[in-house]
Amino acid sequence: MKTFALTALALSLAFSVGAQAATSAPKAQAQAPALQAAVIDHVGINVPDIDAATAFFNELVGVKVLSDTRPGPIPAEWKASFNWRESSELQRFAMLQLSGGSKIELFQYQGAQINHQQPHEDDIGATHIALRTPDIDHSLAVVKARGLKVLNEPITNPDGIRWFYVLTPWGSQLELVSLPAAS
Repeated sequence: MKTFALTALALSLAFSVGAQAATSAPKAQAQAPALQAAVIDHVGINVPDIDAATAFFNELVGVKVLSDTRPGPIPAEWKASFNWRESSELQRFAMLQLSGGSKIELFQYQGAQINHQQPHEDDIGATHIALRTPDIDHSLAVVKARGLKVLNEPITNPDGIRWFYVLTPWGSQLELVSLPAAS
């Protein structure tokens, strides 16, 4: 527990120093107009099978399919701009919406050079999606009942936020987060 407390303190200090550095930007940067963005519209993830991923999210949290597109051949210039492999072809992409309005965009690629191994979570570019749930214990029971691999039992932060990670069927990490009850 002492190690956890020291790690939490170190992270808190690092974030504090980072926040101070971000607020004391050089004058040239401070005069530049700020981008006006306040929320995340959607998160995009690559999946091996859009039908299976859509079914997974629909069965787990219920989603509405907003769009499902099969774009056809992608120009080489586009691939170069977006750092795709030359052999890569975008088979399909779909936009899913959760009941609270958040969206998940799924991409399915095919190509001889595509790496089908999930990156290690500490690799550059590796990501996870965090979904907010009102009841972390219920969510844990649901994912266990569905046979999903739970990576950790729920952890409660000092501020009352509770969370745990689970693996999707294709190996991506999904975090479930519960905020503390309002006092």
